[in-house]
Amino acid sequence: MIAEVVVDIKNKAVNKVFDYTVPEELAHLIQPGVRVLVPFGPRTIMGFVISLKEQTELQNLRPIKELIDVVPVLNDELRELGMSLSEETGSTMIQCFEAMIPNAMRAKYKKKLLCLSDTLSPNLASLFQNSRVIDYEQIPASLLKEVKQAIEQKQVELIYEVKDQLGKKMIKYIALVDPKLDLSSFNRAAKQKQVLEYLIAQPNPVLKSQLMDELQVTHAIMKTLVDKSVIKEIEVEAYRDPYADVVHQQSKALKLNQEQQVAVTTVAHACEENACDIFLLHGITGSGKTEVYLQMIENVLVKGQQAIMLVPEIALTPQIAGRFKSRFQNKVAVLHSALSMGEKYDEWRKILKQEVQIVVGARSAIFAPFKDIGIIIIDEEHEATYKQEEAPRYHAIEVAKQRAITHRCPVVLGSATPSLESFARAQKGVYRLLTLSKRAVSTAKLPTVKLIDMRQHSTVSDQMILSDVLQEAIAKRLERQEQVVLLLNRRGYSNFMQCRECGEVVNCPNCDVSLTYHKPNQKLKCHYCGFESFILRRCPSCQSEELRFFGLGTQKVEEYLQDQFRGARIMRMDVDTTSKKGSHQELIAAFERKEADILIGTQMVGKGLDFPDVTLVGVLAADLMLHLSDFKAAERTFQLLTQVAGRAGRHELEGEVLIQTYSPEHYVMKCVVEQNYHAFYVEEMKMRRRFGYPPYYYLASVMMSSEDYNDLIMACDKVNQYLRNQLGHSCIIVGPTMPYVGRINQRFRMYFMIKYKQEPRLRAILSQLLMYFQEGSVSLSLDFFPNQFN
Repeated sequence: MIAEVVVDIKNKAVNKVFDYTVPEELAHLIQPGVRVLVPFGPRTIMGFVISLKEQTELQNLRPIKELIDVVPVLNDELRELGMSLSEETGSTMIQCFEAMIPNAMRAKYKKKLLCLSDTLSPNLASLFQNSRVIDYEQIPASLLKEVKQAIEQKQVELIYEVKDQLGKKMIKYIALVDPKLDLSSFNRAAKQKQVLEYLIAQPNPVLKSQLMDELQVTHAIMKTLVDKSVIKEIEVEAYRDPYADVVHQQSKALKLNQEQQVAVTTVAHACEENACDIFLLHGITGSGKTEVYLQMIENVLVKGQQAIMLVPEIALTPQIAGRFKSRFQNKVAVLHSALSMGEKYDEWRKILKQEVQIVVGARSAIFAPFKDIGIIIIDEEHEATYKQEEAPRYHAIEVAKQRAITHRCPVVLGSATPSLESFARAQKGVYRLLTLSKRAVSTAKLPTVKLIDMRQHSTVSDQMILSDVLQEAIAKRLERQEQVVLLLNRRGYSNFMQCRECGEVVNCPNCDVSLTYHKPNQKLKCHYCGFESFILRRCPSCQSEELRFFGLGTQKVEEYLQDQFRGARIMRMDVDTTSKKGSHQELIAAFERKEADILIGTQMVGKGLDFPDVTLVGVLAADLMLHLSDFKAAERTFQLLTQVAGRAGRHELEGEVLIQTYSPEHYVMKCVVEQNYHAFYVEEMKMRRRFGYPPYYYLASVMMSSEDYNDLIMACDKVNQYLRNQLGHSCIIVGPTMPYVGRINQRFRMYFMIKYKQEPRLRAILSQLLMYFQEGSVSLSLDFFPNQFN
C-alpha cells in the first residue's frame, strides 16, 4: 500500500504530495486525513496522509515511520478544501492544513544525537555519560567538528524527535481490583487499610487526588497498593473546559418582531430546500440580530444538523458566548484566542468527535470539522479580522461559501454596517437581502448623535482631550448614576516622543514608525515589531534633554479623567489591559456589574457589548482613521463610529452620542449623525467607481521585502517588467509603491497593487513569482483578498 503525504515543509518547491510505503503493521490502521511521521532527507518530519493507493511508478520509496493519529484529523471535505485554498491563496498545502487544526497539534521538532558506538573519543563520551541520547543544543560549539566526523563514521546519528505541542489531559481514578477483598492481612498497615476501606464504601472509582487529600495519604502508599495488585489506577481523559466554573441558566427563545420573524422564516425555507443561498442580514445596532441567529440555529438543530457561528475576535465577548451557552448548553464549543492552548485543543476535539452541534468562534472556526453543516452565520461580516494576514491569506467569508456548496446549506452575513462589496452584491441580487430596521426592545430608540467641531469649540484645558460639551455630558451621567463609554482608537499614553531642540522623533530602530510611550511600565514600545526601550533622557541626535511626549493614547485619557472626575470609577479596555488570560472577560463583567462609571478604550469598546445603563458614548478623535492613505479609510471610520454609537441607549434609557471631530463637513460624519447607511453607501460608491476600487474591481497585492534596500529595488524592477509583460492591458498595475510603514523588523517593503475584473491567468502568473523568489535576500508574498496596504 502507498500513502500520498503532504510533508511539514513550508516551501513552494516541495508543495506537492510524496509517496511512501505503508508498513504492514500500519496497513489496517492508516486512513486519509491522519498525521504520520516520515523520513525526509536526513530528517524525520510530520505529514498529512492525503490518499492511499496500491501502486506507484516511483522506485526506492521509503516507509512511513509512525502513525500519530488513529482517527483522521482532516476529513475528506477539509483535505479537498485545503488543496483548493493552496491554489487560491498561493500558500503551501501544509500551511492550509495547519490552519485547520489547533496550534497544540502542530509539530514540535527537537534535534537529538544518538550514540551508536561504545568506542567514542573521550570528548564525545563525556557528552553522553549515562545516556544514549542527548539534545543537540547541549553540544558545545568547540565539539561540533568532532561530532560531524563521528556522524560520518556512523559512531553517532542525528535524529529528530517530533511531538505535538500539547497532549490530552488525563485524570487518574482509583478502584479496587477485587471488591470482595479480605482486609485482615492489612491490620498492621493502618494507612493502607484506611484507603481500602474507603474504596470498599464507594460504588464507583474515586478521583485519586480527592482520595489522597481526604485521607492524607502519600504517593508511596498508593504505589505500594498498586504494586500489590490490590488497587488499580484508571486514566480518564478530561476536557479543559474554559466555562467549567460558569453556570449558564437555560434561556428561552424571545418573541420576535415581524422583521425578525421574516428573516428567520426565510432562512429556514432555504435550509429545508438545501439551498446554498447567501443572505445579507442588514440590521441596525440593537435590532436583535443575535436572537435571530439563535432561532435560525435552533431550526437547524431540530433537523439533527450542525451550525457554525463566526464572530470577530474583538467582539467574541463572554456576553456573546454566554448567550449561546445559555440557549444551547453543552451543545456549544467556543473557539477564540483568549483560550489557553489546551482549552482550544479540547474544544476542537469535542467538534471532531461530533460531541457538540454548534461552534461559536473567531475566523479559524470556519474550519470546524463538522460532518453535516446546516447553516453558517458570520456576524459583523464587514470586520477586517475575517481576513488572515499571514499565510494562508484566506478570507473566512470565501471559505464559508465553499463549505456551504459542499454541505448544501445557506450562509448568513450579518451587520449594521455591511461592507460595500456585500451590500453591492445584495443590490444586484447575488445575495438575498434581509432587513431589520427597528430596535429589538420596543421602547428603545436609536441614540441622538451630535458632532462637536473641535476647530471652533472651546476646551476645558489646553490638553485638547475633552470639549466642554462632552465634559458636561459626562458629569450629568455621573450625577444620574448612569454609565459612559469613551472611544479613542489609539492605545498607549502618548504616540510619540520628540526633541524640542532639533525636532528629532524617537523611532523604532527596526521599523519606520515612532515609538509609543506606555506610562504604567515607563517604556517606549513599537506596535509593529514589539521592540521596547526605557525612556530616553537625552535626544539620540543632538543630546539635548528637552524631550517631550506628544499625542494622545488611552492611558493618557484615563489619567486625565481621573483628575477631572475625582469620584468616578474609571476602567480602561485596550490590548494592554486585556492581554492577560481572562482579563477581557473580567473587565466586561465588572462594568456590567456597575463597578465602573466610565469605560475608556480602543475599538474593543464598540464591539459586542450590551450594557443597559450606558446612556452616553463619546468619541474623542473621530478623524484618526479617516485620513489614512487607505481606500477603505472612510468605510472603516463610518463602521466604527456607527458601531460604537450603537452601544448607547440599547434599553429603556435614552442614549446620546457626542463625536469630537475636525472634519464635521465630511460625508462620513454627516451620515453617522443621520445614522443613514444608504446615504453613506451611495457617496462611497461614487468614490470607488471614480478611482477603480472594489466592488468595481477585484484587488490582488504583491508584497516584497528585503533587509537590503538596493536588492529590493532591483527585484521590484524585474517584477514590474514581468507583470506588465504577462498581464498586459487586462489589469491595472499600480506600483511598486512603498507602504505607509516602509520598514518593519529590519526589512524594507514595497508592494504592487493589481486591479482586475476578469483575469483567469492571474493566479498562475503570480504563482510563478513565488517560485522565483523562494531563495535569496528578497521575499515575496501574495494576497488575493488584501484589506490594507500599510
